[in-house]
Amino acid sequence: MLVLITVVIFITILTVLLTIMRYAGKPQGVTKARVNNYIERPLTSVQDAVAPEQLKGMPGWRSFVRRMSHHFEWSGQSRSLERKLIQAGVPLRGAEFVVVCVGMMLVCGLVLFMFSGGKMITACIGFVIGLVIPLYVLRAKAAKRVKQFNDQLGDALGLVANSLRTGYGFMQALDMVSREMPAPIAPEFGRVLKEMNLGLSTEDAMSNLTTRVNSDDLNLVITAVLIQRQVGGNLAEVLDNIANTIRERVKLKGEVQTLTAQGRISGMIIGGLPFALGVFIYVINPGYMQVLFTNPMGKIVLGVAFVSQVFGMLIIRKIVDIKY
Repeated sequence: MLVLITVVIFITILTVLLTIMRYAGKPQGVTKARVNNYIERPLTSVQDAVAPEQLKGMPGWRSFVRRMSHHFEWSGQSRSLERKLIQAGVPLRGAEFVVVCVGMMLVCGLVLFMFSGGKMITACIGFVIGLVIPLYVLRAKAAKRVKQFNDQLGDALGLVANSLRTGYGFMQALDMVSREMPAPIAPEFGRVLKEMNLGLSTEDAMSNLTTRVNSDDLNLVITAVLIQRQVGGNLAEVLDNIANTIRERVKLKGEVQTLTAQGRISGMIIGGLPFALGVFIYVINPGYMQVLFTNPMGKIVLGVAFVSQVFGMLIIRKIVDIKY
């Protein structure tokens, strides 16, 4: 009976939420809304609109997410997520990612609500956990993709410089990178080449590239290329010098990661050991741990321990976070 009541409550909440999202803040007129959807979408977006008949060829979950995303198209937050999704290489639109976050919030909240015997505080904790998980995964994927891009950038610049020395033009050199290099650098340079072939200026295409890839090394390259196009000079030599600088920076980053590995592992162990030990003791002897949750002094001890744990993890992270 409790499960049925819980399901009914969450379905009601979801229905009300979707109704509010559907009609609150919606632009006047269906035609205006559809036009604004294309006008406001940045040129750097890689997610194209899918026609209704194309939804039939999608997987079931993706088709459902795409249909539900129309309720969140107006959301300013969904627009701001577009750039992060592009940087992470995730083939979702901002509104679709909002649907994923809402779904995770409802699922985690419902699960914790049922396992806790109907306590709303645990449901709220589940909502927070369900919101944090997709955002953390998105941030991790974006950081991993930028790292892969930076690791490949030195070799790509060397390829461009050698192509220029053999008589190739700049666009031909970019085409060489898009065909010879692996992902993620090959698709990004290929996209730059496509934008230039479609009439976009080199400056705008390069600017879009820096938007899609949030990399300091890439910003250095783009700045050098744009300056060379204005004042002239030997672009191949400039790219070679930058490539050597980037390789040295990648080497330095690897050495720093090696030297700080012990501190990072210590931080993970210190952060996870108390929780793992607490769960283990609770499983083998629940009464021993129950005092911490029922006694007022036990709750104070838990709060102080949690705050101290967070501060300790932040301090360790600050120590091992070396700025290059």
